[in-house]
Amino acid sequence: MNRAHAVAALLSLSACAFSPAVKRPDAPAATYRFAESKEAASVADLPWWEVYKDPTLQGLIKEALAANEDLKLALSRVDEARANAGIARADFWPQVNAQANAIYGQTISKNLLPDSTERGLGALQMNVSWELDLWGRVRSGRDAAVADLLATEEGRRSVVLALVSGVAQAYLELRELDLELQIAQANTETRQTTLTLFDNRAKGGIASDLEVNQARADLAVTRAAIPATEAAIAFKEHQICVLLGRPPGPIARGADLLATQVPPELPAGVPASLLERRPDLRAAEQNVIASAARIGVAVANRLPTISLTGLIGLEGRSAAEVFTADGLIWNAGGSLLAPIFLGGRLKSAEEAARARFEQSWAAYRKSVQVALREVSDAAVATQKTRAVRVEKQIEVQSTKEAARLAMLRYDGGVSSYLEVLDAQRRQFSSELELAQSQRDELLSVVSIYRALGGGWQQPEAASPAQAAPAPAPQK
Repeated sequence: MNRAHAVAALLSLSACAFSPAVKRPDAPAATYRFAESKEAASVADLPWWEVYKDPTLQGLIKEALAANEDLKLALSRVDEARANAGIARADFWPQVNAQANAIYGQTISKNLLPDSTERGLGALQMNVSWELDLWGRVRSGRDAAVADLLATEEGRRSVVLALVSGVAQAYLELRELDLELQIAQANTETRQTTLTLFDNRAKGGIASDLEVNQARADLAVTRAAIPATEAAIAFKEHQICVLLGRPPGPIARGADLLATQVPPELPAGVPASLLERRPDLRAAEQNVIASAARIGVAVANRLPTISLTGLIGLEGRSAAEVFTADGLIWNAGGSLLAPIFLGGRLKSAEEAARARFEQSWAAYRKSVQVALREVSDAAVATQKTRAVRVEKQIEVQSTKEAARLAMLRYDGGVSSYLEVLDAQRRQFSSELELAQSQRDELLSVVSIYRALGGGWQQPEAASPAQAAPAPAPQK
């Protein structure tokens, strides 16, 4: 067997690896609980600009994707992971180093060699070393680093998903607070009219001071709601500003909350697609792969390491001698390093790697369970909040009519002021509850879209006007 055949035989052994195989488990259910649609299509397949159609909201989301600090941090982590993967890949290649030496002195004592004299010595050398990846240690390390990179990229996508959903949720909550402010202002006007009526009647001797003070107290309640709601609006605007990466300030408004339409059907798709779509699940899967690869590294560290080495250079006592044919030096060889006794360090390292592998599997399975729960919760919330909103609309219509009839009865002397004030309180409360139920119904759309893993998709075939400024996802 010649030298080339020997090297080829050694390289063929590098196919060995000790990383356990990782196979994605099947989805635990054929359909989501409470989901209305059993089709494979899902609302999460739509990009965010087709789900959130308010142009003002779209502008805020695009601004957040361009300037949010959490997303910038996630991008930097991806860059770091990519660099670490490059470091791991570098171990596949021979390591080449150049060295230049120049010394002057007396290297041998005159006691040993009386004729020894001071002299100079110069050398130029190039060293080459290459570890043969017999047991897959280098390849497993590379695989772990690549899996870390992919997990970090999925983490970036998770930040995008959370950011898109977070801006949409905060914006809808802001619009609901705007509606609450309008309701409080309208009710303040109504109760001011009632107070004026009672006050005039009291002056005419028809109404009592009790009625006037009761009406004044109710007016104070609605008036107090105005600054409290204005403060909540300012706080919500400041929250959105942080998401947008800008200092606290006002936020533009678009469509009114009442004008925002909820899609009649939100198909959830099938759970199997959730494993492909949700970035957190994909990141957890890559963490399992990385942990499996690190078992291969830990096992290979317990086995002998064979490296090929070589040197070529020039050497001489002067510059003229260095750059001559007689100054040529070279050697080639190999080395074997085998761990003998390290106090159980390597065995414990392997056991720790296997334990981390089991932990990553448990974390992945838990992530799948949580994701399925979130989708089911969002699906039932979508159905039930819609039912609540329908009933609240009936309640508002009824309380408005009741307030109108109570005023007519009071004007006709049939009922007391307490009936009017009670009807107005019910109307105010029901209008606020309707606004909140409309908000909850719209937020359920955000919840199910996020739970299904929608919102991180980047525009590829969309118009540039809708494009969000973020890197294209890696495949």
